Amino acid sequence: MTRSLIKPFQLMPFLLSGGADHFGFTPRQLSIMCGSHNGTDEHRDVVISNLSLAGNRPEFLQCGCHKPIFMDYTKENPLHGEDKDALRHNCSGKHSGFLAHAKFLGDDVAEYLNPNSKTQTMIREQLASYCEVDEGSMPRGTDGCSAPNYAVPIKNLALGFKKLANGEGSSDKERAVATRIRSAMQEYPHLVSGERRFDLDLMRAFPGNVVCKVGAESIEGFGLANPSIGICVKINDGASRALWPICVAVLKQLGIIANTTETPSLKRHERPEVRNYRETLTGHIETTFTLRRA
Repeated sequence: MTRSLIKPFQLMPFLLSGGADHFGFTPRQLSIMCGSHNGTDEHRDVVISNLSLAGNRPEFLQCGCHKPIFMDYTKENPLHGEDKDALRHNCSGKHSGFLAHAKFLGDDVAEYLNPNSKTQTMIREQLASYCEVDEGSMPRGTDGCSAPNYAVPIKNLALGFKKLANGEGSSDKERAVATRIRSAMQEYPHLVSGERRFDLDLMRAFPGNVVCKVGAESIEGFGLANPSIGICVKINDGASRALWPICVAVLKQLGIIANTTETPSLKRHERPEVRNYRETLTGHIETTFTLRRA
């Protein structure tokens, strides 16, 4: 499954339908709809603003709850119910967009995750069209946040990110929407992910030149405008610790970066430390693969 990797594509129908303009969503608000955010106070506040603007309420969210991602990095414990707050769920931004689109289309907001709703039907059709894959060939599953999710070949996901990074589309309207989503993500990358996250560090390494999105179970998609390229990396066993060293290695082997001294925000992802529960350094993760043409 593509998991959260496809969030930028899931946002496209909302803009294409005119819903985002109808409610007056800003680039800042659109960016978090593409994100798997850290659940900080800022992230929470932006999601609240998204819900309010479309006349929705926090209790409408059907994404569930989890310990906010930022607490995993800061080693804080959820002492004030943060782990029971759906607004802090990493997918709440996407869900706020789903709810706004459902409201605009006249869907029952209680059914906004129904795969057969207008909201989710438009998302499925747009995902297939933009990534140039036959809609009938995409098996459907259910994401961790309860949204419909789809299996898409990684070459088509890479193509989708290449198109997004370059503002490409099949019509003037689609090109304008792709450019708008790309610009929102690039202007507010910390709302797409958060501090100490690879997605934010990658967008800081290539300001104005890259769009990227991680998905659960170890999948990463990113596209660059210069050079015009799309990349998707998937770790088969779903474990994420090797994902970002591999992404950095891919960039190096493709000649996009010579070494991480040119992109210091990526340096800690190149050869990350492995530490035990006493914080004793026990090793590093290193890549040993070489890219080859299929």
